[in-house]
Amino acid sequence: MPESAADPSVPPSTTYDAVTCPFCALLCDDLVVTSSAGRLSAGDNACPKARASFARPVPAATPLVDGKPTSYALAVAAAVKRLKKSRQPLIAGLGTDVDGVRAALLLAERCGAILDHRHGRALLNNLRVLQSRGQATTTLGEVRNRADLVVLVGASIDEDFHGFARRCLRPADALLPERLARRQILHLGPAAKLPRQPGVDAQSLPCRDEELLEILNAVRALRAGRSTRLKARRLQLVTTLVERIAAAEYAVFVWAPGQLGVDGDLVIGALCDLIADLNRTQRAAGLALGGNDGGQSALATAAWHTGYPLQLSYAGATIEYDPLRFDTARLLADGAVDLLLWISSFNPVLAPASDAPLVVLGLPGTPLRATGEDGNAIFLPVGTPGLDHAGRLMRTDGVVALPLAQLRALGLPSAAKVLADLAEGMV
Repeated sequence: MPESAADPSVPPSTTYDAVTCPFCALLCDDLVVTSSAGRLSAGDNACPKARASFARPVPAATPLVDGKPTSYALAVAAAVKRLKKSRQPLIAGLGTDVDGVRAALLLAERCGAILDHRHGRALLNNLRVLQSRGQATTTLGEVRNRADLVVLVGASIDEDFHGFARRCLRPADALLPERLARRQILHLGPAAKLPRQPGVDAQSLPCRDEELLEILNAVRALRAGRSTRLKARRLQLVTTLVERIAAAEYAVFVWAPGQLGVDGDLVIGALCDLIADLNRTQRAAGLALGGNDGGQSALATAAWHTGYPLQLSYAGATIEYDPLRFDTARLLADGAVDLLLWISSFNPVLAPASDAPLVVLGLPGTPLRATGEDGNAIFLPVGTPGLDHAGRLMRTDGVVALPLAQLRALGLPSAAKVLADLAEGMV
């Protein structure tokens, strides 16, 4: 229940329980947040990233056209004019919620744009495997309640996905307390990525990121009775992993697609092949920790509306899906687009370097270009879903969309509102 300050001379202060945090794709929905005079403070159950993000100061904001302050209506009109002039616009970043992505898809249809998310390459690591061979995946609730072995494969959860330890690895309770009591947590990867959170007590199986693929293939080979060419130290690591897996009732392998490097899809593929092998004789599943900045919502919403994930294009007679051609970095490097519309409503993320005209829908204070120059750029300030306006986001496991509540009133429009106004102007 909200609690208001009794003294009318003191700015109103309200405390909200069961707040959903939008700042990573875990969407922890048990935070306690206090709002006072437009300032937010995250308390109970908030991880360091959440605390810093909720408390981030919001400077005064005004729309800008080529560095000059203007009204919202004039900035929208200027952006529409440049979109109409563009022969091939790119809508990228896509750091927004479900409604924002829906509005972006409508705008893309009306102006013939290409769409890609800021984390498109990382998300593609998972999609390639899903499209080529399928995946046996699980949910956060299943990990929390049923897994007796969790293997973190090259994943760091100390900065991003910090709440995974509290909510899933070492929760206060579980549906099957006996499995929670004997749960083992292994970390396969660089020792620097080993979780440092109190109570997690993960055992390190140290190796370099570049060795993950070889080790996973060796695990499959050893389980099948085939020989490997691993040196003694690596063979002992693989043997330990095989023994722990064999003793588990329900093993879950966890990875973060954005942390696996250039061979990420190969590592995920090897993991999914291992999980398929295991499910012939026991129970095993995978879980990907990814989709920050609305990435999971962007994938799901695009699939609902078009049948395709990102990266996709409305430039032709039909919708076209091509994750290699329609990659943001590739398009900008090749000069294949002549306008970039960048959306970033969770963090003040700088748009990629480009000589193309720029339209930014971003948080107040977001720089437009790395050079500091605002020429040939339009800035439309927007609020953050779950702080400045209500919204919805898809969780990292893809099984639920969680509602976001408005916690303060700074007068900032949602990205969905701005994109809808741009789309209306294109008619």
